[in-house]
Order: sequence, then structure tokens, then C-alpha cells
Amino acid sequence: MPLGTTVISQATNMTSENVLRAERFELVDRRGLTRAVLSCDGDSGAPTCAFLDSAGTTRVIVGIAWNDMPTIQLNADDGTARVALIVRPDDTGMMLVVDDQEHKQVITGTGIDAS
Repeated sequence: MPLGTTVISQATNMTSENVLRAERFELVDRRGLTRAVLSCDGDSGAPTCAFLDSAGTTRVIVGIAWNDMPTIQLNADDGTARVALIVRPDDTGMMLVVDDQEHKQVITGTGIDAS
């Protein structure tokens, strides 16, 4: 039986005993360092998955914002947001790019806005 078939059949036969539920999961490496965190915001309940580098700095965040819009954020090694991909409430895409001088460019389907 191919591996994919096994995984699918296992997934379809799950019972409540096979489900692990928590408000927060941490993935650690061999050294015990947290490398990823899957959690929900305390107020809005919005889910996010954050990926950390070996220094413990959050470098990537994938999630659903408080307004239910999907987002991906890429951070510099100091944790500063540098690129964000966002689906806006009107279902159009937007990309925000920030340089090391905090100059921003917003790229949308209608053009580029620099500030």
C-alpha cells in the first residue's frame, strides 16, 4: 500500500482519542530550543504559526488576522517586519515591503504606493 494511502486511511479513521487539543503548541529542536509556536490570540482567537530562528527571534508568521484575513509576515534578524502578504477585506491582495530605514512600499492590484 502506498504511503499516501496509509496516511489518508489513518486520517479518515480517527476517533476523538487520536486528536490532540491545546491552546498552544511549541516545536523544539534537539537542543530544546523553541523553533515554532502554533497558538491562538487570547482576545480574538485568531490562529498563528510563528517560526523562530536559532537565536529565538520570530522570523516568519503565518496566520489569520483578527478580521479573519490571511497574512504572512517575514521578519529581519532583529524581529522587525520587512515583508507582509495580506488578503484585504475586499478580497484583494496586498504586499507591504519595509526597508532598514522604515521606508514602506505597499503593492496592490492598483499599483505601488511608497512612503
